[in-house]
Amino acid sequence: MGRWDSDFEDDEQEFTEPTKETAPTGLTRTARPNNDDAEEAPVARKVVRNGWGSSDRSNVGSDEFAKRLKVTDEIQIIKFIEDQPYARYRQHWIERKGQMSFTCISDAEAGVSCPLCDAGNRPSWRFNFNVILLTPNEEPVLRSYEVGARVIDSLKNFNDHPAMGPLSKHYWTVSRSGKGATTSTNHQMVREGDLNDWNLEALTADALKHFSGSAYTDDIIRTPSRKTLVEVALEVQTDAN
Repeated sequence: MGRWDSDFEDDEQEFTEPTKETAPTGLTRTARPNNDDAEEAPVARKVVRNGWGSSDRSNVGSDEFAKRLKVTDEIQIIKFIEDQPYARYRQHWIERKGQMSFTCISDAEAGVSCPLCDAGNRPSWRFNFNVILLTPNEEPVLRSYEVGARVIDSLKNFNDHPAMGPLSKHYWTVSRSGKGATTSTNHQMVREGDLNDWNLEALTADALKHFSGSAYTDDIIRTPSRKTLVEVALEVQTDAN
């Protein structure tokens, strides 16, 4: 599905050591400045944007947590609230103690460089969707479905398909298969009339309105300060020597 991207795919695996969970969903912390960076002026504005954009182009918040959809080999049913990502941005992944993921602050249009890019760390594109997770005998819940460059291609194709699109028109299964480099994220369209086969009921207009009103926006993605990224870049360079 889509093209292979050599970047890490955290839509198909966790950033941190996996822990046992009783439910197929989890929490992910967005990158935010440390307290000692609070006095520093913000870096490039709108390095996080909404919409499809392009993962081929080189191109921030209120709540510090987003409830993330954890994709496993178990099939889950979701409903896209919108027909495009609510946020798209590039993210650095650093193998270190403490925080490991950092939003890239590079903005060519604004003439802003990123210390981690300058240090040779390649960022990966991230695309976040608002989805509603439906589970038999449970209340539907809002989740942030975060995908990488490989998965976004197939979702864009589904959205643009004359019979299957746009994404919010139908319901979708989502699951993961394979191991390591062969891991794939799988989607299948589910028509509203077929939800009974999954022991589920269609969402009402009021429910959809409720979830749309509480949906995540790109403001939830926190951007670290340049000071923080410079410190991390120096740490990476020191470890490499």
